[in-house]
Amino acid sequence: MGKLVVLTLLGAGLALIGERLVAFRQRINAYREVEPVEPQNCHLIEGLENGAEDIDILPSGLAFISTGLKYPGMPDFAPDEPGQIFLMDLNEQNPRAQSLNISDGFDRASFNPHGISTFIDKDQIVYLYVVNHPHMESTVEIFKFEEQQRSLVHLKTIKHELLKSVNDIVVLGAEQFYATRDHYFTNFFLAQLEMFLDLHWTSVVFYSPREVKVVAEGFSSANGITVSPDKKYIYVADVLAKNIHVMEKHDNWDLTQLKVIQLSTLVDNLTVDPDTGDILAGCHPNANKLLLYNPEDPPGSEVLRIRNILSEKPEISTEYANNGSVLQGSSVASVYQGKLLIGTIFHKALYCVL
Repeated sequence: MGKLVVLTLLGAGLALIGERLVAFRQRINAYREVEPVEPQNCHLIEGLENGAEDIDILPSGLAFISTGLKYPGMPDFAPDEPGQIFLMDLNEQNPRAQSLNISDGFDRASFNPHGISTFIDKDQIVYLYVVNHPHMESTVEIFKFEEQQRSLVHLKTIKHELLKSVNDIVVLGAEQFYATRDHYFTNFFLAQLEMFLDLHWTSVVFYSPREVKVVAEGFSSANGITVSPDKKYIYVADVLAKNIHVMEKHDNWDLTQLKVIQLSTLVDNLTVDPDTGDILAGCHPNANKLLLYNPEDPPGSEVLRIRNILSEKPEISTEYANNGSVLQGSSVASVYQGKLLIGTIFHKALYCVL
């Protein structure tokens, strides 16, 4: 009798694991192949060889690019090199990527930049907020941008118990921002188990010097985050659920979900086209190829444009798609006056004139 119970429990356990494995492979699009959609006027950006995980473009056309991310479970082609912030002036005829110097006193050796967001104050001073993972922890670094010197002056490091496993950030005021947590657990094994079991325990956190709180939760893996041009709505990408959440922002900074845009691809970072209000999403068409990286069969890239996101029937189109032969693991796309930048987690970056 005892053996029968053991065998029954073992069989039930194996069946559960098998069911979870099948569901997980479906969630990460393990069997999907990419149909190419490639604009004619595109080229790889010289000097960006170790990813361009996030991009934020100022109204002036200056683009900040975070590079060199070391992220657990992802490929890393330069494990001994610290991360950097690059700048491109998209007003130039042939824009080039330039590494920005960072002021003394900041630990550049452990710099591991992830999501970024800019804020311009009433005096037109530009501040760059950077999600940083020094020694695989999570902090938010605040820099002041010195345009003439093409440099960043480090001002402050923000840490908080709610700011764990931070992925992306959107700044709405001086030291006021929303941040996404892409995992509940910080332990690598538990984080992988959380992802495998699809626990939906991740969240969006609001931070200010006066108050820090969870304002939205129940995501499978909250990832990219951005704000509508009128500052009334917050858009959150849930990468493993393959969707975008449209959230209404309240005066007390709380968020209320209005709708969910379901997609067929894993959505990473989000940006807004300043001319149209359209959402651009850097996406992973097949995340299995990210998790089990094979240079002979690399992960592809995909960029979607979502028009009229607040309407009953948003229009979704593909701006770019490649099977990995040119660009691997796209994480972000950002546009400025007909010029498109596409970044990746660990690979290269692409510049296109639309």
